[in-house]
Parts: sequence; C-alpha cells; structure tokens
Amino acid sequence: MASCFITFKDGRCYSRRWTIYDAILHIAIQELERIPGGMPLSEWLKLQIPVEEAEHQSDACYGFYNSRIDEWKNRELDVRSLTPENQELFWEAIRNGRIRLVEEGEAYSPLNIDYFDEFYTMYELAEKGEPPMDYNHLIIVAEPCKEKNGPGW
Repeated sequence: MASCFITFKDGRCYSRRWTIYDAILHIAIQELERIPGGMPLSEWLKLQIPVEEAEHQSDACYGFYNSRIDEWKNRELDVRSLTPENQELFWEAIRNGRIRLVEEGEAYSPLNIDYFDEFYTMYELAEKGEPPMDYNHLIIVAEPCKEKNGPGW
C-alpha cells in the first residue's frame, strides 16, 4: 500500500511503499555526498528515514519515531519546501543516481529500476511543465507549499 509521498514542483505526487521511498532518499543521500555543497542536505535527508535499531522497531511504514531528534517523522517530502539551492542539489543527486542505478543496478541500490523510472518520469514531466494530473499518484494536485524544510532557510 502506498503510504509515502514525494511532491514535485508542480504539485504532482509520487506515492509508493515506504521501502521505495526510503530507497529513493538513500540514492539522493549517496549522490549528495559526492556533490560540492550537498552534505548539509544529505545530513538532513538522513533524518527523514530510519537508521537506528530503535527507529526500525517503531516503524509504522508511513512514519517512524526518530530517536536522533526525538520526534515522529512521517515519510513525506515536498521538494518545494526546500530552499531553491537545495531543490537543485536534490534533483542533481537524483539525475546522477539514475545514471548509476542504470549502470550498476543492484550493486548500487536494491531499488527496482522500474519504480525509479516511474519517479524520474514524474520529475521530467514536472520540469517540462506538463499538466500534473496527466501523471499523478494522487487524485488532486497538492496545494501550494508554505513550509520551509531542510538546511539553508
């Protein structure tokens, strides 16, 4: 069951199981660590997925108790809530990660390339300005984002 959400700049949403969400963020984290200036966003993204044993034990699929920051975290990322610079870094990491996933496959990530390609297609459509409801996992377009998340705000 889809329980985790990544919202694109045009309000379309990618929604899949928590394992897929976590794998996509792991790819972004890995690639951000290779990009100059990407480490602060990488460190923040690490807080959005469970890594500690206690966090895995509290995992409810749609969210988990993050013992590192002592709060509940739902698995949702509205990329629009990041600074413009961090949005660019995130998408650069995703583009780089796609190349590595295609070239290295499971040696790079356990994520099935079909799920990543579905996510990446949404990214490309959003970038081209295609209507968000043409390819969206939700029945509506997300409201404009008013939140500010991640480093740099």
